[in-house]
Amino acid sequence: MVQTKFNKQAKQSFIACVSIIFICLLTYGILTTSAQSVPVHPFYSEVESKHTTQIIAYRGGSGLWPENTLYAFQQSEAIGSNAIQIDVRISLDNTLVAMHDSTVERTTNGFGAVNQLNLTELQNLDAGYQWSQDAGTTFKYRGQGITIPTIAEVFAEIDSMRIYVDIKDDDFFPANLLCMNIRNYNMAQKVLVSSDNDVVLEHFRETCPEIATAASDKEQKVFTALNAAFLTPIYSPSFHLVKLPPIWYGLRLITPNLVQSAHLRGLRVHAVNINKSDQMELIIQQGIDGVVTGYPNLAIEAINAN
Repeated sequence: MVQTKFNKQAKQSFIACVSIIFICLLTYGILTTSAQSVPVHPFYSEVESKHTTQIIAYRGGSGLWPENTLYAFQQSEAIGSNAIQIDVRISLDNTLVAMHDSTVERTTNGFGAVNQLNLTELQNLDAGYQWSQDAGTTFKYRGQGITIPTIAEVFAEIDSMRIYVDIKDDDFFPANLLCMNIRNYNMAQKVLVSSDNDVVLEHFRETCPEIATAASDKEQKVFTALNAAFLTPIYSPSFHLVKLPPIWYGLRLITPNLVQSAHLRGLRVHAVNINKSDQMELIIQQGIDGVVTGYPNLAIEAINAN
C-alpha cells in the first residue's frame, strides 16, 4: 500500500517535470522563432568586406595627442586608425562641440562649464594646453593653435573614417542637433551614436531612426546576462554595437562565445579601455570586431603581429 502510494507520487512528479521541461522547450522554441537579428546597417557595409579588427581611436587617440581635437583626429587617421570616437556637448549658444567633460579645465587653459560658454569663448581656448605625456613636466602642444572643434567641423574634415559619437548632455536638444548635423552633412552611413543616458539614446533613435546606435547601459546588461544563460537566441536587439571592457570586477565579459552570440544577433562587439599591448593581443584573439583605445599605434602593432 505504501509502495503503491510512493510509486503514484513518483509518477506524478515525473509527469510534472516532463511537462515543465516540455513547456520550457516550447516557449524557448517560440521565442527563438519570433526573435529577429538586427539588420546589417550601412555603417558596417565597408567594414564587413575587410574582416579585420577595427581600430577606434578613443577621443582621437587621447594618449598620443590632445583629445577631441581636429589635430588628434587627423593624426589618428594618418597612422591608419579605422575610426575615431568623439564626445559632444552643447555650448551656451546651442552649438555642438567636441568635449568630454562638462567643464573645460582639464583639457584647456580656461574655466567654466561648456554649456555656459559660447562658441567664440570655447574656440578661443587652447585645447592642447593641458596635454602632457610626462605627468606635467612638459606640455608640447601648448600654443600650437589647437582648438575645440564643432561637430560640423569634424564632419566636414573627417570623411574617410567612421565616427563614433557619444552624446554627453542629459537632455534631448543636443540629440536633436546631432541628428540635424548628421543629415546636413550626409553622414548617415559613417556615424554611430551612443549615450550614457538611456532616455536620451532612445530619444535619438526615435528622432534619427536611420542612424546606427550602440547598446544602452541597460541593453548591454540584458545582453550579457542572456549570453551567460545561453539565451541570446531569444533576443531581438534594437541596436548595432555592444561596447564592453574585457574584464569587469574580475569577471571576464568578452569571450569567443559572447562574440559569436553577438554576431548571430547581427551585433558587433568592441572592447573598451584597452591601452596596453598585451591586452590588445589577447582581446584580438577573441575575434573582437573593434578595439577602442587611446593608443591606436599600439593596436596597429598588435593587429599586424596577429
